[in-house]
Amino acid sequence: MASMGGASKNSAANASAPDKGSFPLDHYSECKAAMERYLACMKKNESAHALCREETKAYLECRMNKGLMGKEDVGKFGLNTPIDFQASAKAEEDHVDHRGRK
Repeated sequence: MASMGGASKNSAANASAPDKGSFPLDHYSECKAAMERYLACMKKNESAHALCREETKAYLECRMNKGLMGKEDVGKFGLNTPIDFQASAKAEEDHVDHRGRK
């Protein structure tokens, strides 16, 4: 008799990376350490993601290696492109309205 409501034992063997654009949850915490390093970096740097590029790369590479997302060159995410921090600061300054809010 087939199992009721559960996945087949063979389903893991047939698993493939999710569709592009989907970002499934890491139910088994396979990339939890990388995620925590990324979040700690973001907190330390007041959410300035450009300062956490190495942590971002490590997290995405973990997800790719564990089959939680399709394999991609991290350069496609803009993580290999040099950052002009002066231009970024100027753009953020220009974005602030007259009352000092973003």
